[in-house]
Amino acid sequence: MNKLIAPLILILAFSVTSCSKDAQKLLSTNTPSTTQFEPTDGHSDKVILNAKVGNFCEGHDCPDGIVAVKTNDKSVTCAGIVQSATEVLISQNCAEPNNTFHVQTTAGEIIKVESVEETLSNEFDDKVLKLTTSKEIETQASISIPDAENQTVELLSFDKFGVLTIQSCELTYASLAYANSFDNESQLLNIKNCDGVKDGSLISQDGNVIGFLTKKHEEIALYEGVSLEGDKVEIDVISKIDQISLTLPLDSDVSIYAMILFEYPKFETDETIQKIHFDSNNPLKFKLETTCIKKGINKILPDSISELSFNNKIQELNEQSTLKVTNYQTFIPKEKVHLLKIDTNKNINFLETEYYLSSVDINKLTTIEQIIDTRRNITNLSNNLKTEIKYLYIGDTKEFSAIDNISCN
Repeated sequence: MNKLIAPLILILAFSVTSCSKDAQKLLSTNTPSTTQFEPTDGHSDKVILNAKVGNFCEGHDCPDGIVAVKTNDKSVTCAGIVQSATEVLISQNCAEPNNTFHVQTTAGEIIKVESVEETLSNEFDDKVLKLTTSKEIETQASISIPDAENQTVELLSFDKFGVLTIQSCELTYASLAYANSFDNESQLLNIKNCDGVKDGSLISQDGNVIGFLTKKHEEIALYEGVSLEGDKVEIDVISKIDQISLTLPLDSDVSIYAMILFEYPKFETDETIQKIHFDSNNPLKFKLETTCIKKGINKILPDSISELSFNNKIQELNEQSTLKVTNYQTFIPKEKVHLLKIDTNKNINFLETEYYLSSVDINKLTTIEQIIDTRRNITNLSNNLKTEIKYLYIGDTKEFSAIDNISCN
């Protein structure tokens, strides 16, 4: 019995030992390395990075000089760029300056950050941080303003696992949400057609670094960014509308609006001179008020309230933007008014003037049909008669009244 059992025990022991070695080998090949990487200056505290340290841009088309800037507690990874051999820039909207950082290059090199300072700030107090490294970095970024003819940009950021993501978005200079985003040379950038991008993302275009995404507008789907090479400008909304109109067809509603702006404070046509009133709470809204009507004009002339309306959700003016016009009062010449004086109504003021003013929709005024004789001679009398609608005036009312001294001198 013992002679038979002994060989079996040896065989089982050999099998178990073999399986254990194979299992250990399999486990070792599938378990991430926990190697600790030390900053390259050789005397700083050790920093544990992600298991896979290497080129985080592999599989992506990254601009030169991009680096991963990590907080030492690994809670945040920011997309940064190498401005000079020992200077790296990141957005403060990605990480606060009181953090301690280290830099990882695309070559997998780990470099300590020795100091942090603010280097740039826009009108919304969005800051760019400059990190001074303990060692020079060979590959530097190409920094430029956006191409004036190209609105496409790429936004680069790291997710919570430290994986690089790239999203394609667009620049716009025609949104009134941020007036100071004026053109491609502006420090303030407006970015649209993005979904869920990360504050502090790096903005690049055709291999050049433009700047950083700062934050999203609270109410609309528009992001603001800071251009590293842009100039800080101060421009009001009215001036920006005027500039936008120069890029649009002359018959567009935005161009018509801009033409009226250009005439401020009065707007003169072949028929009238009107005063322009802007809404103090809404620069896209204005009122035209007739101050005088030129002599010899025999037309119904309305005064209106106009407002530019967007066709999008980011307050962007373009060729599809419309000017909504609402008439609030109308001047009617006496030739189109039928005077009917009622002697018994002595309390109503009755005047015969060149023009009458309707303060309501003229379609709500009382009208009558009159037969007008348009004959030039006595023959064919029946062919020279036509029916004309006239507005009935029986004396001044709140809705319809006579206007004196409205003619231009």
